[in-house]
Amino acid sequence: MTSHFTYYAYGLNIASDLECPELLRGDGAAADVRVRLGAVPACLDSPKAQDTFYQVAPTQFILNIEHVARFFVGNGNEIVIERAPEATDGDLRVFLLGTVIGVLLHQRGVLPLHASAIETRLGAVAFAGEVGCGKSTLAAAFHRRGYRVLADDVCAVSLDQEGKPLLTPAYPQLNLWADTLAHIGEAKEDLRRTRSVTEKYGRSVSEGFSMLPVPLCGVYELRTMDSAHPSLARVTGREKMWLLRDNTFRLFARAGMGDGERYLQMALAVAQHIRAARVSRPRESFLLEELADMVESDLGGRE
Repeated sequence: MTSHFTYYAYGLNIASDLECPELLRGDGAAADVRVRLGAVPACLDSPKAQDTFYQVAPTQFILNIEHVARFFVGNGNEIVIERAPEATDGDLRVFLLGTVIGVLLHQRGVLPLHASAIETRLGAVAFAGEVGCGKSTLAAAFHRRGYRVLADDVCAVSLDQEGKPLLTPAYPQLNLWADTLAHIGEAKEDLRRTRSVTEKYGRSVSEGFSMLPVPLCGVYELRTMDSAHPSLARVTGREKMWLLRDNTFRLFARAGMGDGERYLQMALAVAQHIRAARVSRPRESFLLEELADMVESDLGGRE
């Protein structure tokens, strides 16, 4: 069966039954990943890890999101979506381009970081952290300063032939909350909601997007603190490993795959070749430009 749409993201040619306007159009090359609409098994035969909303086996994964869909990910090359009757395409894409693609990257031996990323003269820089810490907002600030965006929310990190970390671009969109758009002076009315039930909007960065893989040079973990001013503290030694572990996207999926040793070796290789820091910002005020100035200065100044 021929899919209706072909796309390119994370270095992969994707054939999809579901339209994904966020992604770059494909060039007709043979598909690395097939996304189709269909029935998903009720459960996996022998899950190694599970919870109320997911099951994981070495080469298979099921995600169950009530009122949205059931998703199956297999062998790093297959995604099946069994949608709920009331779900919109936007609902499906939020989870497809989030948890589902993250698990698929795990299955393919890639290290997905929960981060947004930009391209600098030193290489790729990832802004990691928990939901709501400001990853996308900071990437948007750097985009406004002329930096190219590489990814938002899920960053794909692999090792090149020399064992050095390489970040492969995702797709040209930043997902920003309505209050962030208001803060940077952009109208949400011109943008598409990522889901009908949230005030988050997809902002295209196609004019400032890098399509080529870039060596990863740094990871900055964003945190909110009860302080009046932003601060930056370098992370060294083994602490870099813990920082990468804490910011690995959907690490629970890796635990059920049974390749923990491979993950640790990869994380160690990445840690040896990057600079890392924890950046704290005031909990009650973002101080966006001050934060961007601090990170930019740490990277050696504006390009």
